[in-house]
Amino acid sequence: MDEATSNLPAPDEVRAQLERMTASDDFNRSPQLGAFLRFVVEAVLQGKSDRIKAYTIGVDVLRRDAKFDPQLDPIVRVEATRLRRTIDRYYAGLGADDAIRIDLPRGSYIPTFSRRPTFPGVTAHSSTLDRFWSIRLLAVAAVALIVIAAVVALSQRHVPAPGVVTAPSGTSQPTIAALPPGNGLPVLMMPPFEVSGTPGPLSIAARSLQETLSNAFTHFDLVNVQLEPADHQAAAGNEAAPARDANADYRFSGSVEYGDDGAARLLFRLIDVADGSIVWSRAFDRVLGGDDKAAAEERIVRELAGILLQPFGVIYTRQRAKVLDGTLTDPRYRCLVDVIDSFSSFDPAQQERGRDCLEQLTTRDPGFALGFSYLAAVYLREYLYDFGTRPGGTPPLERGLTAARRGVELNPESSRAYEMVFVIQFARRELVAAFDAAAKAIALNKYDMRLLGAYGARLIADGDFDKGLATLRQAGNDGTVRPPFEEFFLFLGEYMRGDVSSATFHADQITNDSFQLGLIARALAALAKGDSEAATRALARLVTLDPAWRDDTRGTLAKFFYAPLIVDRLSSDLAAAGLSGRS
Repeated sequence: MDEATSNLPAPDEVRAQLERMTASDDFNRSPQLGAFLRFVVEAVLQGKSDRIKAYTIGVDVLRRDAKFDPQLDPIVRVEATRLRRTIDRYYAGLGADDAIRIDLPRGSYIPTFSRRPTFPGVTAHSSTLDRFWSIRLLAVAAVALIVIAAVVALSQRHVPAPGVVTAPSGTSQPTIAALPPGNGLPVLMMPPFEVSGTPGPLSIAARSLQETLSNAFTHFDLVNVQLEPADHQAAAGNEAAPARDANADYRFSGSVEYGDDGAARLLFRLIDVADGSIVWSRAFDRVLGGDDKAAAEERIVRELAGILLQPFGVIYTRQRAKVLDGTLTDPRYRCLVDVIDSFSSFDPAQQERGRDCLEQLTTRDPGFALGFSYLAAVYLREYLYDFGTRPGGTPPLERGLTAARRGVELNPESSRAYEMVFVIQFARRELVAAFDAAAKAIALNKYDMRLLGAYGARLIADGDFDKGLATLRQAGNDGTVRPPFEEFFLFLGEYMRGDVSSATFHADQITNDSFQLGLIARALAALAKGDSEAATRALARLVTLDPAWRDDTRGTLAKFFYAPLIVDRLSSDLAAAGLSGRS
């Protein structure tokens, strides 16, 4: 047995430490975090680490029902982040002298156990004076080591490490690792479809379908699409990627098999080039183009684009998993994942972390077009939700407009870039320019349903309930799950039209306790159902997240909604629900 293994704490020691931690004030203030920690620690000690999954934590600890989907409801990730912070607070305070440390590493729900290092003369029972002198000696030793390390580093500074950019001689700029080549986004290779059989007059055309698909895929921003000439196509039945795939991350293969009557069987597969695994497939049986072949193509393209390339689609989800397990290390994509996750978690700390990394990366890579676009979205949320506001700095909407316009300059064919110009200008109440930018964005990518959802939401916020609701319903027809933001505006549109039943349905779809607008929907829906206690709980949580909802209800509402009738109605109904704010 090696020294590291023999020094691991015994199960009884870990359990005793668990009891000390969960009995502390840090954990007493949040029994749910104590239950979370107890669940994962006991699972490891009992040899059942395989039970530690987001689903089991959500159902067994956080009391979600059996339909709980961790991909849609971020409660486990949110509570894990809170648990890590609580553990850090405990060991920084009451547990500073504890011999055993229990940690929950970032990116995992499986805890680790270790013995705290001990030093001669420093024990948990040392007197205050003894510890003072021991710590002082350790500090002196640490300073000496730092000085030695600095001397060594200076003596070797003329030998830069591979992949590192050094500052010019005579400058004081820090050394920064060079970014990998490219833009950090995955590459999707699209070889020609394999075709068998003979098409008839009413058959869908394989070549036309592939051209429509490749054109649609190209307009999504989170992937780079490359077409493969026919002479590089893999042999029939051989899923091994050709040599040219060496620079690709995924390969989208398709086959079209025509029957005797001209009906086609379509088979599509997405292959991860790294390991050759088929990560997604879809078959369409007996497809006929009929008299309107373009419409038949359109239905197929919309379904595939929605499943594969939308935010939280198959490709993004797989790439995100690679970021979390450390396989994918490009800092630009890692940063985008953190930012996109913050859009659903509504975690202020994650928002600030995403903002900081995007600001750094757009400085290091001034051509990082998508980074500027997402940075604009981060600044917008800083304004709307008071996330990490910097007193005395440039107003977030000014920073947002600058970043959004830079995204357009770098990639004028990006629908996401124009979408960011749209939402920032809308927040600035520059409505004519905003809706012009929205029209441009939709023209660039009519298959992006999240873009369409953002457009429908702003129509409702501006008072056009009928058109906004119709647009949002269209955005939900791609087969993917609606984000909470869209559910809220579906709620609002129906609520303002007087359809309380439909409004309540959409409010019930919002489960995130950190989404401020969602809490408003839940409070008003609870009030409509006569559940005053549920309304009070939702409003209490809302004020905890941002006291401005209590202190200046109308002013805070006006940041989101420009139609006076919305602000009047919501401020009145929220007051009736128990939210007392300045009118």
